[in-house]
Amino acid sequence: MTERAILNKPRVLCIDDSKSQLTLFQFELSDSYEVAVASNYEESLACLSAEMPDVILLDMNMPGIDGLEFLDILRYTPRFKAIPVMMVSGDQDPEHLKESFRRGASDFIHKPYDPEELDLRIRRTLNVINQATVKAKTPSQDLSAQQLMIQSLADLASTRDNETGQHLVRIEKYVEALVIEAAKSEKFKDKIDMVFVETVTGLAKLHDIGKVSIPDHILHKPERLTPKEFEVMKTHTTKGAETIERLQESFPTFRYLDTAKDIILYHHERWDGKGYPEGLAGENIPLSARIIAIADVFDAITMKRVYKHAQPIIEAFVLLNDESGSHFDPDLVSIFLSVSKAITEIHNRYNDQ
Repeated sequence: MTERAILNKPRVLCIDDSKSQLTLFQFELSDSYEVAVASNYEESLACLSAEMPDVILLDMNMPGIDGLEFLDILRYTPRFKAIPVMMVSGDQDPEHLKESFRRGASDFIHKPYDPEELDLRIRRTLNVINQATVKAKTPSQDLSAQQLMIQSLADLASTRDNETGQHLVRIEKYVEALVIEAAKSEKFKDKIDMVFVETVTGLAKLHDIGKVSIPDHILHKPERLTPKEFEVMKTHTTKGAETIERLQESFPTFRYLDTAKDIILYHHERWDGKGYPEGLAGENIPLSARIIAIADVFDAITMKRVYKHAQPIIEAFVLLNDESGSHFDPDLVSIFLSVSKAITEIHNRYNDQ
């Protein structure tokens, strides 16, 4: 358990799309536990980012991302994988119970349940975790709230991303090289300061967080998408922005979320206005999104995907130059090409091969 839980009440995060069930959890558990509640993925993420729970009660049947999918996300997210998750369901199918345990659930509670039994099961789970694990303080616990939020979002996004290997690491490094050089230029020196550099570099890994909402059969399809499927894929920009908007409701003072939303929503816009989701053009596209667009496309060209081969890095530089002024901000392309040596070194160092 966390240090806070030892000194005070253990924190239980209850996730259920039923408001009445969440109210019931609060009534039944609040005497013994610090209870946080969430009715969907975004609210759950806000709670997880605000303070780590000691145990999670997770409803099996939820709209959007269901309980088992959310369980997978938690189990494969380094920051959250040690949190015990107790599935709660009115479903009596024994296969669902077995599947929950296969995916790492600590317990399975059938509805309707006895409140005393629920309390005893939570206590047993906490005791097992407390006896089995001695948690040493790590540097990650000293991260600022902003860094913790960003890393939590990135970890969750990466569990569903259809990209491979060190894609997010490369994107961050490419963006850092580009934005630092841009800060030195006459064009951008008045628009880019060190706060902007650090913010955009740190947020770069969140650009595709909306893919969490894309169905598996489209997100992981091993061939090129059909036009209809591509229309669904395009919604990852707006879905990701909606996630940030809901976080902003919980954390209105986190101003960097404005930049995160710009990056997520607009990194597929084009300089000529032919991009999506809003068809913005030129400098109407936020600078942060124009920067991410170059790094993201460059990485897509130079890395192998299930539906295409990787192209030589020189061809990627040529393509960016050819698309300068149509797809991409021409001034940013010029700066990106000027640091091609650093970009090549990043590509070679963090290559998936």
